[in-house]
Amino acid sequence: MGYRKIPVIHTLDNVKGEEGLIVRMKSVSFGKVRRLLALIDGDTSDQTVMDEISSQFVANLVSWNLEDEDGEPVPTTAEGVDDQDFSFVMAVVNTWMDVITGPGPDLGKDSNSGGNFPGQPLTMEAL
Repeated sequence: MGYRKIPVIHTLDNVKGEEGLIVRMKSVSFGKVRRLLALIDGDTSDQTVMDEISSQFVANLVSWNLEDEDGEPVPTTAEGVDDQDFSFVMAVVNTWMDVITGPGPDLGKDSNSGGNFPGQPLTMEAL
């Protein structure tokens, strides 16, 4: 009997310029992250690159609270994603990649951002 890892679902609620948007995305394997990062940094005008980014995004999109102009929920399907603005989808993809590859949410939460210790500095004497 071995260890069985529970899949991680990331909640993206900080997509730049999209206040109120909440997207839930699955985490992906190390190899897929490497491939996605290479694709994102590559030529996004290439159709095959965009198709692969889109298919990976849709395959890992769990849910979102996105609605169309009529207030109807946008489905988490390839068609639903394809109907969105390019910049919007790439903002979500980039946020997803930042969450997967960046530091954990608790890292540095208690940091004082490098403030100085209050009071006089300690002096040192030669022994």
